[in-house]
Amino acid sequence: MIKNFTIVNALQSVEYIRNIYAEKEVECFPVTEEGKIIGILTSKDLMKSHFNRIAADAMSGKFQCISPSTPVWKAHELLNEEGMDALIVQENHELVGLITKGLLKAELGKHIDLLTDLYKSDYIYYHAAELMEAGHEISIIFIDINNFGSINKELGHIVGDKILKEVALILQKNLPQETFLCRFGGDEFAILTPYYIHECKMIAEKLLKAVKAHSFPDNVPVSLSAGIAGGRRHNHRSGDTFPTVSNLLNIASIASTKAKKELSNLFVGETGFADGIAQTYSS
Repeated sequence: MIKNFTIVNALQSVEYIRNIYAEKEVECFPVTEEGKIIGILTSKDLMKSHFNRIAADAMSGKFQCISPSTPVWKAHELLNEEGMDALIVQENHELVGLITKGLLKAELGKHIDLLTDLYKSDYIYYHAAELMEAGHEISIIFIDINNFGSINKELGHIVGDKILKEVALILQKNLPQETFLCRFGGDEFAILTPYYIHECKMIAEKLLKAVKAHSFPDNVPVSLSAGIAGGRRHNHRSGDTFPTVSNLLNIASIASTKAKKELSNLFVGETGFADGIAQTYSS
């Protein structure tokens, strides 16, 4: 968050605040009246407002306060949902900072895989917490590319990178909106879903078939293995989200490895312990 901010009074003129903006290059200003925050005045507001107007008339209509502990993903959702350019950060009812769209975009950039443009694994942890708090069951589909090491060795990392990008796009296009996809690392992808196992099986089968049917660079045959964990509970999951999701990711990754070892084609493997059921699927 921006800790070095300038507060302006609701009655101060746009011209006066423009001069501060020009001098300090401040993106936005909290607006107060009788010591109470009543809104945010952004650089956009300043540029489109007549210089004789006062801050209270020129400022954006919507504003929202969050705490310093609010996840960046939640701040991102709030800005997009409410159509705002900035959020006010308060701690114990005291203004301590500002979050702007530009700052948030830069921060979220640290959580994006540069090759595939997918978010990294912390994206899944946040949304798993949201789903669990809302009382949903959660499942993980863990996917990796078969023989990817051989593809890199035989055809080079440039071809391997192209395949990773295309697999990421195929997964994105074939997943329901309610799911959350990340690049877990290397040739591995993880998908968080609010579904039960039978629904996850159908999703995984669709993904495996979509990849199998796709024409990859240099006509390289590409196939996937997938493991599923979770998705059997009808009562709410309780406790700390992090170990729950870590456990499900671990189970799903082991299931994916088991699936890869047992069959030579596309299939889904589900673990025979914890939340899993011992089953395989081959296409």
